[in-house]
Amino acid sequence: MLDAILNIILFIPFGIGLRLAGLSRRRVLAIGLVTTITVEMLQLAIPGRDTSLSDVITNTLGTGFGVLLAEIWRVVLLPTRREARWLAAGWTLLWVLVLTASAELAHISLPGTSAWGVWDPALLHHDQFPGRVISATAGGLPTPDSISALSEDVRRRLSSDSVVVQATVVGAVLTMQVSAIATIADYKRAEIFMLGQRRGSLIFSLRMRAADANVETPVIRLDSVFTRYRGARPDTIVVAGGLIHNRLWISAERKGVKRERTLPVDAGLGWSYFIPFDYEFGPEAPWLTALWLTGLSAPAMYWAVRAGRKALIAVAASLALSLAVIPLATSVHATPWWEWIALVAGVCIGASIGRSTARASPPV
Repeated sequence: MLDAILNIILFIPFGIGLRLAGLSRRRVLAIGLVTTITVEMLQLAIPGRDTSLSDVITNTLGTGFGVLLAEIWRVVLLPTRREARWLAAGWTLLWVLVLTASAELAHISLPGTSAWGVWDPALLHHDQFPGRVISATAGGLPTPDSISALSEDVRRRLSSDSVVVQATVVGAVLTMQVSAIATIADYKRAEIFMLGQRRGSLIFSLRMRAADANVETPVIRLDSVFTRYRGARPDTIVVAGGLIHNRLWISAERKGVKRERTLPVDAGLGWSYFIPFDYEFGPEAPWLTALWLTGLSAPAMYWAVRAGRKALIAVAASLALSLAVIPLATSVHATPWWEWIALVAGVCIGASIGRSTARASPPV
């Protein structure tokens, strides 16, 4: 799913550019098809790259979307009052669908496989943990010995609204790739949870419905937990991660000093499902979420202003109501304050741009 969406987006500008350059629809689609076939054929000779028919289809589809956008850009940017009304309503519906889908994908989802087990790190593309794990528990049970999908108690513990994975480690140092401290995967190598490290950071992830949809699963990180070099007397560190009452949580305690970070799992995290590279939520995550919601809400207000006062009030109320109701309806964390500020910013930005363009070219 993630690859398909990114492939479509990648070729949209290609289609827009060719169509605006004056080429016919058929010629643009033909060029898009030939280009993506050529790229896929070249990948046969590139180590580590795979050739896929689905890439050909999605890239060509992206070219087609680009052609469509090139032909309707005037309607999108300078719509009449009636067109603006339809665009505002459509984007408001998209806002509701995106928030709802984002919230639904943020629930714990354990695979239906019959057995779980610990895999060699190489099988999960992990490095060997450089320290020593003294003990580890998941949901209060020792891992890996007591973790079995055949146990209803285990499934209940790992799918409750409060799941904690904890470990005590000694002598851990910085690694360049991901190394697992405590992890469980099924026989298909689907990761159930993972408490580990990347470089000097502690990271934690727990399988959610996002994995079922083949998009990125949220991962949280705590920076500067592991040092570059191991001292003469290695430190003992108690590390933990979990999902507690719809909040991702991670912590590390060394010599009595405890550091931790939490992040609400809510309807605003949709942007993180489609990042095409490895990413863990850090202190910047709330700002990125706010930026996402600002950009997502602004177009609706742009068109609502051009559609008239009634449409403006209706769209603004719908955006705010959905941001409040969807988390309650989908049982995720309530909308935090920075997302409300982002909505206000998006409303103001969209309305301001809409007013300025309406004065320059009043909608009919």
